[in-house]
Amino acid sequence: MNHTRRNTLKSLSLGAGSFLLSPFLRQVELQAAGNSTAIPHRFVFVVKSSGIIPDGITPDTFRGKDSNSSLFNQDLTNVPLPSSMQALEPFNDQLSIVQGLSGKMCRGGHSSWFGMMGVYMTGGEFDAGAVIRATADAELAKLNPAPFNHLGLAIRGKALSSDYGGTMYPGISAVGPGQELPFQGSPDIAYEQLFGSAVAASSGAEKRFKLQGNLLDFMVDDIRKVSKAIPSSEHGKMDAYLNAFEELQVRHSKLSSMKEQIAANAPGYSDKFTSTVEEVRQEAQFDLATAALIAGLTNVVTIRLDNVDMTYKKLGIDEHNHGIGHNEGTKSQTEYREIIQQHHSELLATMAGKLRAVPEGDGDMLDNTMIIFLSDSSDNHHGTGMEWPYLIVGGGGGKLKLPGRYLRYPKYGEKGCRTIGDWWTTLLNAYGNPIKYYGNEDLVLKQNGCSHAGPLEELLV
Repeated sequence: MNHTRRNTLKSLSLGAGSFLLSPFLRQVELQAAGNSTAIPHRFVFVVKSSGIIPDGITPDTFRGKDSNSSLFNQDLTNVPLPSSMQALEPFNDQLSIVQGLSGKMCRGGHSSWFGMMGVYMTGGEFDAGAVIRATADAELAKLNPAPFNHLGLAIRGKALSSDYGGTMYPGISAVGPGQELPFQGSPDIAYEQLFGSAVAASSGAEKRFKLQGNLLDFMVDDIRKVSKAIPSSEHGKMDAYLNAFEELQVRHSKLSSMKEQIAANAPGYSDKFTSTVEEVRQEAQFDLATAALIAGLTNVVTIRLDNVDMTYKKLGIDEHNHGIGHNEGTKSQTEYREIIQQHHSELLATMAGKLRAVPEGDGDMLDNTMIIFLSDSSDNHHGTGMEWPYLIVGGGGGKLKLPGRYLRYPKYGEKGCRTIGDWWTTLLNAYGNPIKYYGNEDLVLKQNGCSHAGPLEELLV
């Protein structure tokens, strides 16, 4: 490594005193061991409320030029983006906009709940209902394990809730039937959970980490002793209980062994992580997610960005998302949405920029990451499921013919129309799950002779 290269690497910083060297060094070690292909694939799912209006993310260049009856597939690399998305223009070569995919097999309204990434009809407008399968983010986490297989970060709780802070269950991610995944709504607590083994976010953090390890050791030993004295009919339940604690024990051990790596990549702790200002809390959660990816703590993150009760006061907006969705307030819904979209684009661009700054293999971390921006209510505040837009940043490890493309699939019911089930099938197939079809089919399309159940072949490498 030449002197200039070395100095460049040392200058890359995520926060105060944090050097972004660990992924690069891990790759050097892998190459030295003769394993140049063992770069993890990473996924960040950023879930907003109130829908994504398709026109709001459509470049002017492509307006009115697509067809309702055929796939519109265009190069996005040098195309100007809408003004509210200009923060993402430096990433045009790694940016994708996917439109036209339907999700009519999922619930419309304020939220599709687990249906967004599970592709099925949920309980109701105000109830997430029962979990019937692992969601796509959890399935990808199984394929890309890490100390934290899935990291869930939230700004708000459920779709219709003013609650925030602490452990939340927003009803959007699950690891299997009946197994909803928890999210952390407090950036300061998330900081300690992720980096507390090496960096003291508060007094006594390191001591608490050691005590947790001792407690886990005690619990595992105690469960093993008890299991010997219980009837054989109860051994299944006890084994599941033991496995859960053993998994926590293994994670704790991994975090202890990664202490130096975690300390090097932890974001500098500040009052940002205890702020009650919604937009600042969003920034804090993005900082944590980015740092966790860089430190190797996780490969899959889902961020619950907001909900319909949230108000973007720091952006000068006095109306909550629900009111905006019903055309309330002093500005038009379009104006409000553009202000918020600009803020969201800046959050995505900041994360993408930090990942692009970290060398990895023959490129950088962004090359091996997919940041997927979507909504839990499809195409509008009261989503119809008729169209489910996606905004994607990152190369995804070259597994899909996607970066730098604008794609619009045929209108719902037209020949060649496709669904979000096809989209998630494509992702799972590309990254190691050969599932024939993920989720529930759209029976109306099926009955009308519109076959759709399978991957989007044009995206597969």
